[in-house]
Amino acid sequence: MRKACVILSIALVMCVFHCCHSNNNGDQLLFPTEKQWAHRVDDIPMAIEREKYFEGIEVDLVYSPQSNKLFVCHNEEDTTKRLAFDRWMEAMAHPEKHYYWLDVKNLNYFTADSISVLIRRTLEPYGLLNKAFIESFDTDGIVKAKDHGLHTSLWVDNFHWSHLDTLTWYNKVKGQIEKVQPDCISCEYRMFGALTTFFPEQNILLWHTPAELTPENAELTYQFTQHPSVKVVLVDYEKPSRSY
Repeated sequence: MRKACVILSIALVMCVFHCCHSNNNGDQLLFPTEKQWAHRVDDIPMAIEREKYFEGIEVDLVYSPQSNKLFVCHNEEDTTKRLAFDRWMEAMAHPEKHYYWLDVKNLNYFTADSISVLIRRTLEPYGLLNKAFIESFDTDGIVKAKDHGLHTSLWVDNFHWSHLDTLTWYNKVKGQIEKVQPDCISCEYRMFGALTTFFPEQNILLWHTPAELTPENAELTYQFTQHPSVKVVLVDYEKPSRSY
């Protein structure tokens, strides 16, 4: 009887831990069957074209504190184009049918509350809160976004760029995951081996870009999608490819 009580107590603690690190809407992040998603769909003509072929769409967002708006662009200076996120969404024929990777370039502790409010305001009318996530490397920003009930992906270090040794990289990423409890972790395709080896329990997102559609690239993309932990592979192709 005592043993059963101890097991029950441990289970309750684990349940509380999980609840404390889940998003506030209490629902699971959903993914489409097709793992190839369109990369950097940062203007309206491209959004209209890519939605014909892709279930999942990645878009870059920059927050402007001056206007309290989210703009679709990759670089801060491109906010001058004034393409607001809500207008980009409205331009598609069926925004509610798609899934969204929101790469928010300037999410941090100070901007996260305003950004989260604007994202919720844009997504909720289409019923998309569980079909979209914010990606960022800023752990404090991610924690705040989760407090607003948004799904998140942690952009992790790439040791091909930072020259971290494997053990240092592993300990850093492990600590970040424990802190923020993201829905996913994301990185460039060359980190496929490290991510699937050390963090196979995580939902893994990759970008296989820049890459033209060739038989070799199509085969590589296909191989990434076959791993059960990999949920999304971003591509620059005009349509999802298949293995040649």
